[in-house]
Amino acid sequence: MFKHLYLKPVKLPINDAVMNEVKEQFSNVSKKYDSQRKYLIPCFNDFYSACLPLVKSLTHAKRVLDIGAGTGLFSQFIYDLNPDLHFTLIDLSAQMLEVARERFDGEDNFDYIELDFSKAPLPGKYDLIISGLAIHHLEDTDKAKLYKNVYLALNDGGLFINADQVAGKNMLFDSLYKYHWRETVSNSGLDREALIQAFERTKLDKLAPLETQLKMLEKAGFNEVDCIYKNMNFAVFGGFKDEKVETAVI
Repeated sequence: MFKHLYLKPVKLPINDAVMNEVKEQFSNVSKKYDSQRKYLIPCFNDFYSACLPLVKSLTHAKRVLDIGAGTGLFSQFIYDLNPDLHFTLIDLSAQMLEVARERFDGEDNFDYIELDFSKAPLPGKYDLIISGLAIHHLEDTDKAKLYKNVYLALNDGGLFINADQVAGKNMLFDSLYKYHWRETVSNSGLDREALIQAFERTKLDKLAPLETQLKMLEKAGFNEVDCIYKNMNFAVFGGFKDEKVETAVI
């Protein structure tokens, strides 16, 4: 008689399981993502536009990479500033990228790549690399690896901008930031179902303090880093890559 074979369920590594959950949750909300942003980001306009003066200073820029591009929302702000740039949008979720395709339908200067940016090297070389509300889903070790990959993917004089959520410098401020955010969005007018989904997604967050991430950027090789904008736990920060920094800014 044949014995029944017992096959142990395959367990994904923790990081892979988390990124799969991130992919699933954001895929599920892809069609509604943009319409919810102004409710969930109290400082929406400043958050996405704070980097534009620096981007405008990159007169040599030709190619842009958007990491965790989702629906292309952050790329839209850059495109509105300079529609002649060539954009490459990468994201975990094919559904989110499909919304981005619809957003930029008819434009021939956009490429879309479904990619797990937490593990895979970044494709190509760029003058500007941006990321909006994506990197905070990574563990700190993976953040540091990605920042190194960003540095390697930038051309000399290139700029990296990360518009993301960060942890408070200590537990007191971190708790205050999170409490204020929940109170604000709870009274924003966003419907109950969307609120529940948004609060559920925060369980996937791996926030790190701003100061910690600026040090990660320096360790990755960026010689000029700074925070451009901060409103509680919403921050915009980044750095220039070496040789052509002065000519890029002036």
